[in-house]
Order: sequence, then structure tokens, then C-alpha cells
Amino acid sequence: MLAFTLRRASTPVVALAVALVSFAACDSGDSIGKPISPDAASRSVTPGVHRQYGTPMKVGNGRARAYVTLDARGEAPIEFGVALDSLAMHGLPAPIGGGHDGHGDMHETLLPLPPQAPAPYKFVELDWNPAGHGDPYAAPHFDFHFYTIDVAERNAIDPNDPQYAAKAANFPAPDYLRPNYVCPCDLLGLPPVAIAVPRMGMHWLDVTSPELGGAPFTTTMITGSWDGKVIFQEPMITRDFIMATTDTTISFPLPKRASPAGWYPAAYRISYDAKAREYRIALSDFTWLK
Repeated sequence: MLAFTLRRASTPVVALAVALVSFAACDSGDSIGKPISPDAASRSVTPGVHRQYGTPMKVGNGRARAYVTLDARGEAPIEFGVALDSLAMHGLPAPIGGGHDGHGDMHETLLPLPPQAPAPYKFVELDWNPAGHGDPYAAPHFDFHFYTIDVAERNAIDPNDPQYAAKAANFPAPDYLRPNYVCPCDLLGLPPVAIAVPRMGMHWLDVTSPELGGAPFTTTMITGSWDGKVIFQEPMITRDFIMATTDTTISFPLPKRASPAGWYPAAYRISYDAKAREYRIALSDFTWLK
């Protein structure tokens, strides 16, 4: 099965690896998000009745907010995601000229979480990539990183760390990874450090993703790890696909175990609320794992 997938996906995966290697020498990009007045947060503390938002941050001509919707008892998350108002999809930074490749042309916004955000998530990183990351992910797209570590621990993923290569090569045990997820370094015979990403770590790909079989990239789900543990879940979605989607849910298998214990998604949802005029990209179908 793996051999078939590797043959089928070799060209796109090689291109992705080149993009990841180029990123390994780059910073994670600049921060384009700025806080908007807290009065605009529109928070609700009534679980299961209203969606609860975090502090909005400026993105494009509009704003982005992390949000959570809980069940009627206020215990289990129904959705945990990012809301982008319609203006946020316009006025985004244009690509840097000169044939840029990789992640250097990336614009980062850190989104504060609403008070009742589910465990084990610590923050959300929203990245706008106007030039993509190289084939097969060359289309302008957003990365939605849902981190289970804090910002300081993320920032410590630094090539200047003497243990950087060893931490990159310290993979999570198989039970902590979703079925069909592999490290591109294993497919390509590269050392893990060659595709480690500063301030992110290792990116694990679902080998059944259509774009790895030659289909145009629209949306995919990535898992991130560092030094033996899974540290983020990442829907990666083109701007065009978000704007063309009314409501779709994409499912994927859960790992057998998780650390830290908490709510882990078996799907993500892309939707548009015409009344609120906002696009929502959310983890969903949660199960408590430990």
C-alpha cells in the first residue's frame, strides 16, 4: 500500500519536500494581526446557546477570531475554529516578487482563545500564504494551526538549539498519529532535520490526500509534531475554496491515543454564515482521548 502510494504521489511529495527544505532556512514570516477593540469580541458565556468568540485580530480588510461552540451542558465542544469575516478575505498581502518559494512569504496572526476553549488547545496560529509553499501547495491559502503547546514552547523550536536535529527525529509513537499519516522524510529518504520547520516542527501528511495523487490542491489536513509528541492539528485550505464553499465537513480517522488528554477532532468543517457574513473553519466531531 505504501509503495503504491509513494509511486503515485512521488512527484508532488518531492515538490513539497523542496518547499519544506527551503522553509527550514526561513523565519515563519511576519505578524499581520493586530488587536481590535475588545468591545468587538462579541463574547457569549452561555454554552451551547451562542458561539463564543475570542478577541478579534485584524486580517486583510477585516478580522479573524477564534471561537468555540459547546454542547447544551457546556462540557463538550461542538466546533472549535476560526471565523474570518468577509472583509478579511480581501486586502491580504500580495506575493513577494522574484519567484519566491517555500514559507518565507508567510503572514502570521496569533488568535487569542475564547474563555471556554476546549482542552488541550493553547492558541491558534492563522497563516496567510499568498504564494503557497511550492507544488502541490502553490495556490494562495491559509494555514489554521490549532496548537496544544503554548507560544513560548513553539518559539523554542529553533535551529540554534543543539538538540534540534535529535528533536526533529524523535517521532511520536504510532498510536498517537492518525492512520495513513507519514513524514515526508520517510518517503524521500531525507533526514528529518532537513524538513523540520522553525517554530512549527514536523509536518505529517495523509498519503490518501487527493493532491498527493496529482489532483489540484483545495484543502488538506496536516498533523504537526516535535520531540516525540503531537503539537498541532492543521487544516490547510485555499482562499478560493473557502470562498466557494457554503458548508462541507471533511472526516478523517482518529489516532488511538493522545497526549495531553483532551478533545480531538475526527473532522473539520468549512462553512459560510450569510447572516453574520463570516467564513468559519472549525475542528469538529470531537472525542475525548488520553
